[in-house]
Parts: sequence; structure tokens; C-alpha cells
Amino acid sequence: MLSRLAQNLFWAGRYIERAESTSRLINATSLLLLDMPRATAFDWRALVEIVGAEDLFAQRYPDDSEANVMRFLVADRLHPSSIASCLASARENLRSARDLVPREVWEDINGLHLFIADEGQHIESRLARSRVMDHVVRNARHMAGLIESGMSRDAAYDMFMLGLQLERADMTTRIIDVRSADLLDEDISELRPYQTVQWISVLKSLSAFQMYRRHVRVRVTGAGVIRFLLADSAFPRSVRFCLNAATDRLVRLPTSSRCVGAVDSAVQVLNDADPGTLTGYRLSEFLDRMQIELSAINDTIQSRYFQQ
Repeated sequence: MLSRLAQNLFWAGRYIERAESTSRLINATSLLLLDMPRATAFDWRALVEIVGAEDLFAQRYPDDSEANVMRFLVADRLHPSSIASCLASARENLRSARDLVPREVWEDINGLHLFIADEGQHIESRLARSRVMDHVVRNARHMAGLIESGMSRDAAYDMFMLGLQLERADMTTRIIDVRSADLLDEDISELRPYQTVQWISVLKSLSAFQMYRRHVRVRVTGAGVIRFLLADSAFPRSVRFCLNAATDRLVRLPTSSRCVGAVDSAVQVLNDADPGTLTGYRLSEFLDRMQIELSAINDTIQSRYFQQ
């Protein structure tokens, strides 16, 4: 497979997963607000921090109101990680590689791109926004199902899934990092009883609540959530699962030893930590280290397979 096509498929996987994850995050945040006291002051800027775009947001918007944050995350085409931008980028990457994926995937990405270009402008109300986000998630899952059930297990499939797994691991670490630390102020005494609600929201941001309850079988706690989302080997959005899946894809590709070594380094960082005991600064420091490891994996793949 040509280097250019491999790169297109890798980034298509990343962009589709990023759009889906952002949609899940927005919906879970809206649900969280329904469970909080009416007077709770919510920090919408925390959602901007998750995607790492604080500087760009400050340049483009005068304040971090709910409306501005939603516009930035959903429809702002000058923000490269907005849902609209991700879907446009995924569509552009799949355009040249559409002969390598099931035809329905190309049709779906076109339809979703047009949908968000129109409906993404009408998200002022939370009800309308929830409908739009649900549509993005369902269609992203439909594309993933088409890839899983209708694509040959060749280098093209491996590249697409490799991008998806790396993006998923990165988003999991970002959501844990920002939402566990900054979403609610623990110093506000009236919010302390709602800490469990916050951790449930973190799980729902990653569609992990039901599987957490099924496998952990204890009440939702910060330590339990962190251990599950970082180290569980069976849940598809945990960091460990994503890293293991990335290794499975890489070992099928030619001369991948350097890339596999980069993934092994990230796995070792995870193995050296006890995720359930990480809190406060130690948790933030660990997640920063893990994001550096994920970036190194991405860079190693780029230099090995995509650069001529």
C-alpha cells in the first residue's frame, strides 16, 4: 500500500474517533448538569481544555460561555478538532482511499459531513444539541461496524484501526485528566455529595458506565473509575486495551519493530503505575507522561510509514 494511502487511512481513523468522542463528551456533560444543583457554576472551559485548544479558543471568543464553547467544539471550522472539522478531514482523507474501504463508509462520511454542516449550526438548545450528538455517535458507530464486518484484514484495515486506537487512548487520558481535576470544585462543600455523580459522568463520557458496573461490581469511586479506564484489559476504551490493540495491528505490518517498541514503552509506563492509587498531582503527572508516550507512538508511525 502506498505511503500516502496509509497516512490517509490512519488519519481518517483518528478523525472519525475524535468526532465521536467529542460528541459523547458533550452529551455526557449535558446529562451531568441535570443531576447537579440548579445553582451550580459549571466551567465550560474544561471541555476546551480536554481537546487542548485553550489558546485558539481565547483568540476566537470573548468569553467561555456555554454557547461559545459549544460553537467552538461542534461547528467552528477554524478549530481543527471541532466535530465539523474532524468530519471534513476524515472525508478528505477517505476520498483518495475510498477504493480501500467498504463503499457504504464513503457514503456515510459524506452524509455525516453534510449533516453536521447544516445541523451543527442549530445547537443553542440542549435538546437539539443532544439530538445532533446522538446522530454523530450512531453514524460513527455504523461506520466502525462497516469497517469491522466488511473490510479485508489487510494493511489498509490495520492502518485505519491503528489511528482509531491511538485517538481513543489519547481521548481517554485527556478526559480523565481534565474532568477528574477541574469539572467540579471539591472545596465547595455543597458539591461534595455529588462527587459520585461526577465520576459517573466521566464513565458516561466514554460509554463505560454499564461495563464498569458489570465488571467492577462496587459503587462508583474515583479510584475504581481510574483503574478501570486506564488498566482494564477487556474494555475497548481503556488505555491498556487500546495499546494492546495497537500492538496487534503493528505486528502485522512490515518492519514495525520501532513502532512496537514505542507502544511497549507506553505499556511499561502503565505497568509501573498503580492506577487505582493515583490522585491529585500524581495522577495529572502520570497522565501527562502517558500523553507524551502516545505522541511518541504517533511520531514513530509517521516517520516509519508516512514520510518518504
